[in-house]
Amino acid sequence: AQRKQAEAVGAYLEELRKAANVRISLPEPPVEKVEVAATGPSRGAADAPVTIVAFSDFQCPFCARANATIDEVMKAYEGKVRFVFRDFPLPSHKQAPKAAEAAHCAEEQGKFWEMHDRLFANQRNLGVEDLKAHAAALQLDQAKFDECLDSGRMAEKVAANMKAGEEAGVKGTPAFFVNGVPLAGALPFDDFKKVIDRELGIGVAAAD
Repeated sequence: AQRKQAEAVGAYLEELRKAANVRISLPEPPVEKVEVAATGPSRGAADAPVTIVAFSDFQCPFCARANATIDEVMKAYEGKVRFVFRDFPLPSHKQAPKAAEAAHCAEEQGKFWEMHDRLFANQRNLGVEDLKAHAAALQLDQAKFDECLDSGRMAEKVAANMKAGEEAGVKGTPAFFVNGVPLAGALPFDDFKKVIDRELGIGVAAAD
């Protein structure tokens, strides 16, 4: 509700600026950045000038919504943005930790992103047996996947991601860090565009 109210106020102020033909010539204040390790499954060029680190939860509906926005960002900034996924299962989402483990078990077989997309598309089906059925649908080696999931050996990796998120100040999901610039919530494409364009501009200035 607070986010919607802020968006409405922002839109109203923008309309006022346009109607009054206001031009702001002052430089934007410096943005406080948070140091977050870009470790984990990633998409995009390894040498991309902009890296987005996401802390996400497979049972979170807002994370599923944001997933579509990230796809849009990756297409619009092909070659310029790298996206890194890190786990942050919320305490209220009881199936999220095991779903996160399942994604890493799929990662062992080279299909993290396929499992990632499938879990977000099937948030009502994240029980252990459902996770094994998803693995079967993705044609993973079932015995290896089941052993990985049942053993719980990926729980340590999920916990490490959660700790990193907490240290970075993450309180809820989805949470993004665009070259360290924090963005919280299922934000629209334009919010990402503003930060990415600024980061790309800074990169060009530095190169000059």
